[in-house]
Amino acid sequence: MTHVIIALDGNTYIHKDFAKTVDELCREIRLGCFQSPVPMKDPTAVRLQNYLLVTERDTAPLLSTNQLSILELLSQGATEKEIERAMQLSQGGIRHHLDSLKQKFNVRTKEELIAVYNRRG
Repeated sequence: MTHVIIALDGNTYIHKDFAKTVDELCREIRLGCFQSPVPMKDPTAVRLQNYLLVTERDTAPLLSTNQLSILELLSQGATEKEIERAMQLSQGGIRHHLDSLKQKFNVRTKEELIAVYNRRG
């Protein structure tokens, strides 16, 4: 029996016991035939001691209010200068948030960041 924690979002989880081994469940997840109690488009799993944590692979990283505002402004075509004025942040502050966002979304450029953000809605 395997204890599985299914992450629905950053605050909501489901605990379910499966009568399969961790290896069997991981194989099902890789093959796309995992029978989750909730619909999941692209699940992925990680072992945590005696548990298996299952979550959506495409789950967006947690963002601060400033980071979300910057992404929204960028996706609307705002320049860094316009974002600085709109948010009353320094150029260094905007750069810090952009660097953090690039790292969270695993991209290198602002253009890639905007594209990933727009795809995720």
